Amino acid sequence: MSSCKIRGVKLFKFLVLFILAAGLVYGWFEYREFTAVPATRLAAGSYYPEMPPDSHHYYLQLPIDHNDSSKGNFTDFYILSPNFKPEEKVIFWLFDNQQEAVGMINSSEDFANFESNLGGLSYVLIGNRGVNPTLFPEVYNKDGSVNYNFAMKLYGSAQQIEDIEAVRRDMKKKGLLPPDGKIMLYGGSGGGFLVQQYLDKYGSHVSRALIEFSGAPDLAQQHNVTFASNLYESNPDAANAYFALSRNETRPSLAYTMFKLGLHGDKDSQKRIVESQTEKAAFRDKYLYFKNWINPAYNFPLVNFIISIPSEVEVKVRIYELLGADLMEYNPTSPQEVNLMYEWTRIVIADFLKANAEGIISTPHFNLNRSTYTGEVMVWSGTGDQDFNRQMGQLISNSYPHSQQAIFNDAHKRDKYNEYYLNFRKAFFVTGLNSSETQYYYRDARQVNGK
Repeated sequence: MSSCKIRGVKLFKFLVLFILAAGLVYGWFEYREFTAVPATRLAAGSYYPEMPPDSHHYYLQLPIDHNDSSKGNFTDFYILSPNFKPEEKVIFWLFDNQQEAVGMINSSEDFANFESNLGGLSYVLIGNRGVNPTLFPEVYNKDGSVNYNFAMKLYGSAQQIEDIEAVRRDMKKKGLLPPDGKIMLYGGSGGGFLVQQYLDKYGSHVSRALIEFSGAPDLAQQHNVTFASNLYESNPDAANAYFALSRNETRPSLAYTMFKLGLHGDKDSQKRIVESQTEKAAFRDKYLYFKNWINPAYNFPLVNFIISIPSEVEVKVRIYELLGADLMEYNPTSPQEVNLMYEWTRIVIADFLKANAEGIISTPHFNLNRSTYTGEVMVWSGTGDQDFNRQMGQLISNSYPHSQQAIFNDAHKRDKYNEYYLNFRKAFFVTGLNSSETQYYYRDARQVNGK
């Protein structure tokens, strides 16, 4: 081999090694940044470069602790929908902290999912405290560990309710709301309970609210049922098989993959993947489980790792708020008591449950008064919703004086009749609960009561 060729081979090897080393160094720094404890926040008067203030993006100063002004303020933001029209009926679309739905939203692509639900209406999205990039260094100790008291106090939903009300007041001051300052509310799943929480505190500012496929931990405790539905209700065969497997060891990965499949109403796959763990399992079922397990969104070890990083502690706070009371008592002794949501969340928030057991934080409880709200409420439920059954939806609906429940043959993701759902929502928000337009969609055959 000629000397030129030898030098060429050596150079090539050097370049490969250099690129590999550079990649490892870059990856290490990215990992360190990803898992670092938040140390700073956006300064007052500043804005995120990816989302400059304009006629649809507003920044405001809010108290870090609404009960203690001495702790200072933080910079929050809210975003108006593409078709927002000042002074017309406005919807506040509420997301709780475990949904993490509102971030740097600027382009039409960023709005695509929101528009599919409320397109054409004037709605508002609010940046939640605790959700990246709005992080609080105060919830961590000097050694980087979580200060559970501060986390619950500053990232708890009670503070978020005050943030929402502050945004409403800011919008009224800026002339973005109707003259009476009233808003409408919309939320699903955990956000649906946040809607109920806001109605409890500031219902006089709300004309109507739509709560979709949601639950209520306080009503569940009053009626001696679980907040989230047990698996046996939606898939008894899968519940029997899972209970038999999990009696001697926890199966959070299996439970999480089953849980994610259940959000789409895929009962057959739930049954097949749990059966794939038995000795006589068919290869196609083992492959089905593997194919779903390697999907990052369905992979519990990956999801658990992500939720365990410091900047995700707000997710744990909200899960603990909603499920903590049930998880403290969760110990299934029969297939009927298996709850997929509880199987994996008890692992995710094990540190919060430990802090509870040590007396550092208390067991969360809510006590909402729904009977005094005089506005209109519509509650949507799904026959295939594994998270919150129609009975839970009925409990919520019955608690409000002017309410109606609509039930659909759909799963928790509620994506079976997208165009129909969009038109139904528009009719309710624009014309009201008892209008002929809303009742037209209520009587549609795709709505179970309408049949």
